[in-house]
Amino acid sequence: MFEFKPMKRIFKNLQQQDEFEKNGFIIVDFYTPEEIEEVKNLYHNLHPKDEVGFFPSAYSKDKKYRETTDSELKRIGHRRFNEIFQDFQVINGCFIVKSPGESSYLHVHQDMTLVDESEYTGINVWTTTVDLTDENGVLYALPGSHRFYPTYRGHTLPGFYDPVQEEIKDYMIPYYIKAGQAIIFDQSIVHFSPPNDSNEVRIVSNVYLTHQEATFRICYHDKTNPDWKNKVELFEQDLSFMTNYEQFGANIYDRPKMGKSLGLFDYNFPKLTIEDLENKFKKPRLRTNTPTKKAQENQANNPIQSDSRTFFEKYTPANIVREIVNRIKN
Repeated sequence: MFEFKPMKRIFKNLQQQDEFEKNGFIIVDFYTPEEIEEVKNLYHNLHPKDEVGFFPSAYSKDKKYRETTDSELKRIGHRRFNEIFQDFQVINGCFIVKSPGESSYLHVHQDMTLVDESEYTGINVWTTTVDLTDENGVLYALPGSHRFYPTYRGHTLPGFYDPVQEEIKDYMIPYYIKAGQAIIFDQSIVHFSPPNDSNEVRIVSNVYLTHQEATFRICYHDKTNPDWKNKVELFEQDLSFMTNYEQFGANIYDRPKMGKSLGLFDYNFPKLTIEDLENKFKKPRLRTNTPTKKAQENQANNPIQSDSRTFFEKYTPANIVREIVNRIKN
């Protein structure tokens, strides 16, 4: 089990560095109006016609789409990367798209581990091409949650927030950023977004970067193996991993077929409780508001039984569609 060390500096502006370390994210102006249009045109020229709901282009089965998106978003963002960061490397660019409809709902999660977080920080530059609203799926985040626990994260690992998937939303804050603004966030920040109920696709570019000397790694856990009860396996990957990893499109829960195994590492699989949340934020949960009201009402009428599946196992595109159909019927 690893421990957090003081975060290595990566922002040129010390105030931005301090804010990032404290909250797990900062908000900056990123694209010019011309760059916004360039990103939109790139998406409309490239994207597959069958994309529905929530869809990251990194999960596309079309490798050329993944590669072209990656290289072009790096090029368009190059100006601002160099203005904001120091001693960094840009790894991958992709689209994160919400087409209109309930299937674009994205549940509470953290992004997958991609670096050794005892030494380095994985960073997403998440930039919207439209003003975010309640209607089109505003991004919610939980300030400071990047330092709740040291975590290993991936499609086969449970999240520490799983026991409080609904309750944790009462502490999360919506960020109504404007077109061209970016939320630059630590990959371990807890976040979610409600569905896009507008009539327009919500196009976001996301570029992953990290410290210059960091290497790429991902995590795997075999929950069926009793010898792995408190273990995860780490795999070192090369820098082309995000565009070459075919398991994003299929067999995502299988042991990685590419990369070098670094062996098994200890992990205690932390779990967050409602009491933990109330103690951390010094206030009881609100249970009033949010875009989760419908889900809460449905949950009250149809109590959910204990479920040991991970976030990524529960919320596959097929499972999300089935859940939406059931809720509509109810």
